[in-house]
Amino acid sequence: MKRKFRGIRPDDLHGRTALRNPERGFRTEIYFSRIPGEIAGTCSCHAKQLKLDGRSEKPVFQNIDVPGILHLIRGNRLDAVEFSHSQWQDEIDFLAYDGVSVVQSYCFLSRYDDGRQLPQEKLDDIELFFLKLRESRVKALLRFAYELSPSLSGATAATILSHVQQLAPLIRKYSDVIYVLQCGFIGSFGEWHNSFHHLQHDFAFHRELIDMVLEILPQHRRTMLRYPRFKMRLFGTEPLSEKEAFTSLPQARIGHFNDGFLARHPSSGGTFGHEDSIVSAEEEMAYLEAEGKYLPMDGELFWHDIGGVVLPNMAIQYLRRWSYDTLGFVHAHSLFEGEPYSFDIWKRVPIDPLFLFDHQLPVSDGYFTDEQGRHVWRSCYEYIRDHLGYRIELQSADLPGELTAGQTLHAEIQLINRGFSAPVNPRPVRLTLKNGSGGCTFDFPVDLRRWYSGESHSLVLDTVLPADLAPGRYQFGLWMPDADAALKNLPEYAIRCANPVEFRDGINILAECDIR
Repeated sequence: MKRKFRGIRPDDLHGRTALRNPERGFRTEIYFSRIPGEIAGTCSCHAKQLKLDGRSEKPVFQNIDVPGILHLIRGNRLDAVEFSHSQWQDEIDFLAYDGVSVVQSYCFLSRYDDGRQLPQEKLDDIELFFLKLRESRVKALLRFAYELSPSLSGATAATILSHVQQLAPLIRKYSDVIYVLQCGFIGSFGEWHNSFHHLQHDFAFHRELIDMVLEILPQHRRTMLRYPRFKMRLFGTEPLSEKEAFTSLPQARIGHFNDGFLARHPSSGGTFGHEDSIVSAEEEMAYLEAEGKYLPMDGELFWHDIGGVVLPNMAIQYLRRWSYDTLGFVHAHSLFEGEPYSFDIWKRVPIDPLFLFDHQLPVSDGYFTDEQGRHVWRSCYEYIRDHLGYRIELQSADLPGELTAGQTLHAEIQLINRGFSAPVNPRPVRLTLKNGSGGCTFDFPVDLRRWYSGESHSLVLDTVLPADLAPGRYQFGLWMPDADAALKNLPEYAIRCANPVEFRDGINILAECDIR
């Protein structure tokens, strides 16, 4: 029996809310520590509005009177004591409408940049944060750093490598809640620029650090670098090929994060066309386009729209071109900065379906129409939010309505990825046949990391049902759980299809079947 599916319409229940899925979408940002005196806090004006201490609802600039220094917004931070109240977890609930499942999580090790070992108190603090991530059902886009901007001290290469070794057991133990470990550590905010010890120019150290970071990660997990030129220096200017993708090669495990997305275009805030680049800015952008298909991609706009407003249509084209999985929506957003900037413009500008069609951008047939077929305007903000990363949409399922225990089962499911990119981390894709607490599960032999943007895929299964399967009415489902045993049975970490189907216990319910 073949069943056809449709995409989510705006008038469906929760049709205008984000479809929350793991390891994709808009992300928030925090600085985590519960140790008094350390850098800690959220970046939200909403967080400040909940306080009764007279704190300004608008951000405060750092170094506003110092000439020649970027006036970075740093007034949204709390102290570590307030951070220990787990206010950031409340904020995850506040941001649920936009489906936030990834938190850019900075851990500043500034106190220990003098060569000291990380004390047990600090390691315990980091471990507690990882446990809180599990509790909140989110994952960290994790970055360690030592320096702010400007910084009057910084860690040496030897200190960094020593600390990475100390952090290794924790990173391995809690890799389930680490979406991606960014290769930070060097320079301001771990972005590999303005290092106090000029480590951005120490190319031998770069290789040593990257090798160590990749060594402590599980073999199938990846890291990220801020600037493509540093990866090019280590592995050449040829981008990753599909044959090399998803292998154990180091270049196949290094993605990209752009912390100046489209700022001062075309440089993207210094991401492309730097004086140290070994190819042109255009070649660097083409390199990122080729690699983004296979690797994790993240970015954020400049604070306060420094570098100019990022226009929504341009943002959409480049987010798709570079296969973005996650995008920070803390910078250049009134929710966090107190005044309207680029994200607020995106919310007010409608997206034209013809623009999507003309630029071959992914979209479901029903995204702009209600049940009566009337056009519904959607904003650029909605479109970006809904299409960052993957958006797996069922097309049809050919499943039997009746079966006998011990009989051969033939199943075929058609789906399409309407998102900007494929899922980043491997996970099983399973057909379930459930009846209450009983039933069985079968694996499809597929790698969903190869479900690239805009592509259709067929899941085909021929197997034999268990001979002792009890008779009764069962339900077929598509289950794409987290690959880690600690998260496998948590529905918040399973992929939900972009269809109006029941999503029960992390399973997309497809059809019913009577077992005789």
